[in-house]
Amino acid sequence: MVGEIAMNHEMLGRTAEEAQANPVREPISDVVAGRHDEALAKLRVLLRRGMPSRTVEWLRLTLKSAYYPSKPISALDRYPPELLVFSSQGRRIATVRIAPRSGAYIVEVAQTGPDDVVLPDRVTLVPGDSPGKAAALIPGYLP
Repeated sequence: MVGEIAMNHEMLGRTAEEAQANPVREPISDVVAGRHDEALAKLRVLLRRGMPSRTVEWLRLTLKSAYYPSKPISALDRYPPELLVFSSQGRRIATVRIAPRSGAYIVEVAQTGPDDVVLPDRVTLVPGDSPGKAAALIPGYLP
């Protein structure tokens, strides 16, 4: 029996399958996840001035049963964390993650068209040593 634990992704605006199909969604080590958390924390400090945000950790737990006397096997995969930024009305306005290999900020700004039709996000890469530039791309950010 294989089971996966996934969080509720309705508030993220995407399904678990879409998130796992993303090429940025390769499993990462705990050390790399720690570096990503630190980079997102720098950005989150800049956004604390009135912009609600939340860091989301992505994990996949796989459980495999075994015949007695063998013990069950489990595996835990970590994926790059994301920083979600919301408007004061609770809508997601941006998602920021760290590129696994380059360490650059990947800033995805939500887009809407006429009559609030949801459009694909506008994606911009910002060098990892420039959290201020990444923050400036988020609508409503005031330095």
